[in-house]
Amino acid sequence: VILSVVEYLKETGNIDFLKEEIPYYHVDTDKPREKGTVLDHLQRAIEFSRNNVGKNGLPLLGFADWNDTVNLPTGAESCFITNQYGKALLELMDLCDHLGDKATKEKYASYYQEMKERFNKAAWDGEWFIRYFDKDGNPLGSKKNAKCQIYLNGQSWPVISGFADKDKAVKALDSVNKLLNTSKGIKLSSPGYEGWDPNVGGITSYPPGAKENCGIFLHTNPWVMIAETLVGNGDRAYEYYNQINPSAKNEIIDEFEVEPYVYPQNILSNEHPQFGLGRNSWLSGTSAWAYTAATKFILGIQPTYTGLRINPCIPKAWDGFSLTRKYKGADYNIEVKNPSHICKGIKQVIVDGQSIDGNTIPNFADGKTHKVEVIMG
Repeated sequence: VILSVVEYLKETGNIDFLKEEIPYYHVDTDKPREKGTVLDHLQRAIEFSRNNVGKNGLPLLGFADWNDTVNLPTGAESCFITNQYGKALLELMDLCDHLGDKATKEKYASYYQEMKERFNKAAWDGEWFIRYFDKDGNPLGSKKNAKCQIYLNGQSWPVISGFADKDKAVKALDSVNKLLNTSKGIKLSSPGYEGWDPNVGGITSYPPGAKENCGIFLHTNPWVMIAETLVGNGDRAYEYYNQINPSAKNEIIDEFEVEPYVYPQNILSNEHPQFGLGRNSWLSGTSAWAYTAATKFILGIQPTYTGLRINPCIPKAWDGFSLTRKYKGADYNIEVKNPSHICKGIKQVIVDGQSIDGNTIPNFADGKTHKVEVIMG
């Protein structure tokens, strides 16, 4: 919810939305429901995650997190939720800056550092990050496990949250490339469970390579694309984008068996005899995240509270690209040039013939069209 709200605010500038009152959910519908502003809801979500933690001081899993097929007994901790919490804190610190709320920003900064230290102390497994801890503190997604030794979401989100320093981020993403990547997309985990395990839950009900049991679950792939751009690897980010692009599968449509204009939920991985077969057409959160990864992180056109930031991370072979972006009542014709053939880095931004400081185009909101030239270097 926090990530959705802040993206809405950056795109629209409608800061008054934070003042709108919304009831809190309550299971007893006969009692009056407490209300709070949108900002109250965001702040309460942070406190809930901070105060509901397990043995390692990491947020509790509950019944499940994003992967609703891993169902561990009460008391288990989720490293995915831990990193979502970290990313949410970064976003709210940014919002506090915009609102001029220095005290709350400082509080969230202390929360962030506190959780970053806990996470790195508990979750680094040497070459990648652990995904879960059960109620007794035992890891899942570790070299210690016989099955599902590495989970994809366990590697992308520490980069997105900033909890992983650069060395660990690069090492974890290299482990993804080595252990989880296939020519049809990146697997959710590996190696697969082979038979039902009531201590782990629904993930073990699928054969290896299918759905959440080490299948190529497409929803998770854009998070890796984003993570790769954050460490500056535009070549790999674009490679991952193309691997799951439906329109790039026309030559293997008899294998894929999904419309070439829609993402399926998952593709059977190389741990399954029908490797490459798409399943559950149209049922996917992939499209929105793939669009986000492509436009905001590979092309690098990022709305902020103060303007449109240009921060591409593209393949080195690209000479550049051009696009038009509508933003807060103005049109921006943007041309990015890459004369040095690098993945990331901005040398100069020229707006309507005038060089500007930094790489954020100010909010014109004037109904006009503005020409933007970006020189990478």
